[in-house]
Amino acid sequence: MMPTFSERQKLAQQFATDITRMQHCLHTAGRHVSDDNVVYAWAEYSDHVCASWLTLPDDEAELLETLLKYLPSGAGTQAIMWRTTCLYAGDGSGDSIVELPDELLAQLGWKVGDTLTISKTDSGELILRRAD
Repeated sequence: MMPTFSERQKLAQQFATDITRMQHCLHTAGRHVSDDNVVYAWAEYSDHVCASWLTLPDDEAELLETLLKYLPSGAGTQAIMWRTTCLYAGDGSGDSIVELPDELLAQLGWKVGDTLTISKTDSGELILRRAD
């Protein structure tokens, strides 16, 4: 059975070294996905062979092939739609505060301290992106 979001967060902490290696393997192949999707992929692969969390293979090509097979469809390529409300900062600056839920940050692979950019579409929607 696939782990819930909070269970995946715990797996990400418990197997941080594995996640780092898997992310490096994916980045080398030109794939940029969230840690949550990496955990999801490896948990699904492990579950597929009736294990809780398998040891990573030594071979990078084998690791990459497995990850690509088990990553969620469109991981790293699809837009995530989320609605939120801007809150007035209350400091006289005219700035607003946008609170982003932890689950959204995990889905996007964003972390506290990331630089974000915001743009406005012709229809008035705002698009928030992490600056690379």
